[in-house]
This record gives sequence, C-alpha cells and structure tokens, in this order.
Amino acid sequence: MTILKSLVRGALERLGHPLATASIVLTDDARISALNRDYRESDQPTDVLSFPLADPESIADPSRPIFLGEIYISLETARSQARAARTAYPREVAHLVIHGLLHLLGHDHRTPAERRRMAAIEARLLRALCGTVAAMAPGRL
Repeated sequence: MTILKSLVRGALERLGHPLATASIVLTDDARISALNRDYRESDQPTDVLSFPLADPESIADPSRPIFLGEIYISLETARSQARAARTAYPREVAHLVIHGLLHLLGHDHRTPAERRRMAAIEARLLRALCGTVAAMAPGRL
C-alpha cells in the first residue's frame, strides 16, 4: 500500500495539489458492480469509480489541505484489462489510480476533446512516475 500512497502523492504534487488527499479502495468485480448499479445505474463491473467529495472552490485553492474523495478500483477488471492490452498489471492499476484522481479534481471525458486531454495528462503522469509504477509488484498493491 505504501507504493500506492507514493503514486498518489507524486501525482497530486505534479497536478499542483500537494496538500490534497484521497482514499483508494481496492475491490473486486462484485463490489464495484454493486456500486456502479447503485450510483450510475449500470449493473455491471467497471474498472474504476470516483466519488468526489470536495467542492470545486476548495479544489481551486491548491495551498489548502483537502480530502478529494474516494476511488474504487476493481482489481479483477484491472487484471483483465492488463491482459487484453498486453500491459503490466501494476501499470494498469497505476493508470486507474491516476484516472480516478483526475476525476476527483474535476476532469471528465464526455467529449473527444476531454478524452484527449485526460489521456494526455494520464500518459504524462505515468511517464513522470514510472519509477513508482515499476516498484508496484502485483503482490504489493
């Protein structure tokens, strides 16, 4: 779990929110499917769900300590996606953590432009944090 904390801290620092925090819940498809059904009316598993708890005004002030919210990641779905994409499982989990953090900070991907912007930020952060990602052994998540 220490590696995930380092990943979150590093990402938040690079995103200009060094005093922000978030909770990460590593779960399975059954739990994330229930959350997806209850909160998004989609009765199926998904890879990551973010639940923002900070108001946008608080997020706008990066000098202020703030709890951004919760990120739920299905490790089952992450493993399947990593296999399908032929990428390392820890890298997929890191990608989902960063994706969830961006949602907590107000980013979205409803339009093609938003998707491109969010994907570019994710790629930049994954490159910048590649040392932390490389230290994420599957059994140490």
